[in-house]
Amino acid sequence: MFYIQLKQRRWNQPEFPVNKAVPTHKPSEVEAINQKSFKFALSKTTEYIRNTQQTSYLEFRLFL
Repeated sequence: MFYIQLKQRRWNQPEFPVNKAVPTHKPSEVEAINQKSFKFALSKTTEYIRNTQQTSYLEFRLFL
Protein backbone atom coordinates (compact mmCIF):
# COMPACT_ATOMS: atom_id res chain seq x y z
CA MET A 1 0.00 0.00 0.00
CA PHE A 2 2.87 2.35 0.67
CA TYR A 3 3.95 2.08 -2.98
CA ILE A 4 0.47 3.06 -4.19
CA GLN A 5 0.36 6.05 -1.86
CA LEU A 6 3.67 7.29 -3.19
CA LYS A 7 2.63 6.77 -6.81
CA GLN A 8 -0.65 8.64 -6.31
CA ARG A 9 1.15 11.77 -5.22
CA ARG A 10 2.34 12.27 -8.77
CA TRP A 11 -1.21 12.40 -10.09
CA ASN A 12 -2.51 14.74 -7.41
CA GLN A 13 -0.27 17.70 -8.03
CA PRO A 14 -1.66 20.96 -6.62
CA GLU A 15 -3.20 23.24 -9.18
CA PHE A 16 -1.35 26.51 -9.32
CA PRO A 17 -3.43 29.57 -10.09
CA VAL A 18 -2.86 30.85 -13.59
CA ASN A 19 -2.33 34.59 -13.78
CA LYS A 20 -5.14 35.55 -16.11
CA ALA A 21 -6.87 38.83 -16.52
CA VAL A 22 -10.18 38.98 -14.71
CA PRO A 23 -12.89 38.39 -17.31
CA THR A 24 -15.19 41.35 -17.74
CA HIS A 25 -17.94 39.32 -19.37
CA LYS A 26 -20.17 36.63 -17.97
CA PRO A 27 -19.03 33.14 -19.10
CA SER A 28 -21.37 31.55 -21.59
CA GLU A 29 -23.31 28.37 -20.89
CA VAL A 30 -21.06 26.44 -23.27
CA GLU A 31 -17.94 27.53 -21.37
CA ALA A 32 -19.53 26.51 -18.06
CA ILE A 33 -20.54 23.11 -19.45
CA ASN A 34 -17.05 22.59 -20.91
CA GLN A 35 -15.47 23.42 -17.56
CA LYS A 36 -17.74 20.96 -15.73
CA SER A 37 -17.05 18.29 -18.35
CA PHE A 38 -13.31 18.84 -18.05
CA LYS A 39 -13.38 18.53 -14.25
CA PHE A 40 -15.53 15.39 -14.47
CA ALA A 41 -13.23 13.79 -17.05
CA LEU A 42 -10.17 14.67 -14.98
CA SER A 43 -11.64 13.12 -11.83
CA LYS A 44 -12.67 9.95 -13.68
CA THR A 45 -9.25 9.65 -15.32
CA THR A 46 -7.53 10.07 -11.97
CA GLU A 47 -9.83 7.47 -10.43
CA TYR A 48 -9.14 5.04 -13.29
CA ILE A 49 -5.37 5.48 -12.95
CA ARG A 50 -5.56 4.98 -9.18
CA ASN A 51 -7.61 1.79 -9.59
CA THR A 52 -5.25 0.48 -12.26
CA GLN A 53 -2.23 1.11 -10.06
CA GLN A 54 -3.86 -0.62 -7.11
CA THR A 55 -4.91 -3.61 -9.22
CA SER A 56 -1.45 -3.94 -10.71
CA TYR A 57 0.14 -3.79 -7.28
CA LEU A 58 -2.22 -6.37 -5.80
CA GLU A 59 -1.83 -8.75 -8.75
CA PHE A 60 1.95 -8.38 -8.53
CA ARG A 61 1.77 -9.41 -4.88
CA LEU A 62 -0.19 -12.56 -5.80
CA PHE A 63 2.56 -13.93 -8.02
CA LEU A 64 5.50 -13.42 -5.66
